[in-house]
Amino acid sequence: MEFRPKDRFVVAERFIGLRTKAHFTQARLGQLLGVCRQTVSEIESQRVRLHRSTWDRFVEFESKHKQPPIDLQGHWS
Repeated sequence: MEFRPKDRFVVAERFIGLRTKAHFTQARLGQLLGVCRQTVSEIESQRVRLHRSTWDRFVEFESKHKQPPIDLQGHWS
């Protein structure tokens, strides 16, 4: 697994970037990661450091959303 960045800004930017790309609310991302909306808000505003297990789930989820979309014929876009 990827090491969690020490800089809270980097973590916050990645959370915001993924959430924006996936069109998720903080509540939806929190639900997928097993944390509450408030925790996502606090991570994004750099008030807290997330737990290693939450980071691991985030990285796994993020990697799934980095894949290029597949068109209806099954070809990579």
